[in-house]
Amino acid sequence: MNLKDCASGILFVAIGLLFAVNAWLGLPIGSAFSMGPGYFPILLGLALIGLGAAIVLSGLRKPAESFGTVSWRGVGLVTGAILFFGLTVRGLGMAPALGGATLLAALSTERNSLLFALLLSLCLTAFCVALFVYALQLPYAAIGPWLRWN
Repeated sequence: MNLKDCASGILFVAIGLLFAVNAWLGLPIGSAFSMGPGYFPILLGLALIGLGAAIVLSGLRKPAESFGTVSWRGVGLVTGAILFFGLTVRGLGMAPALGGATLLAALSTERNSLLFALLLSLCLTAFCVALFVYALQLPYAAIGPWLRWN
């Protein structure tokens, strides 16, 4: 039994259950032809549960493997990226918050150079702002009030 796969699969199942049950209990579901706000989170939660179950079953058939060392740099920078985005997206706006979060996450591994991390951050930020702010016209400011001069 591969403990890494089993543990990650169980984590996927738990997160999927959390989202699906939360949507089921707290949001109107609707139907396939008239979807309510809870319909899509339930589908995503069920998909995550299925993926987690498949990973657990796969892990049960694989030989044992140690967990290895934990990359604390990765854990810290990815957690920091999520916190940075969540705490600054309203004030800085989507572009700077996403750019900073992507840069932090890209630097979480030693495999990426600073130049690659900057290019990845720039391209992903430009794509997301173009898609969400301009193409889909979602109510997100590209540049937030903290950076405006008026």
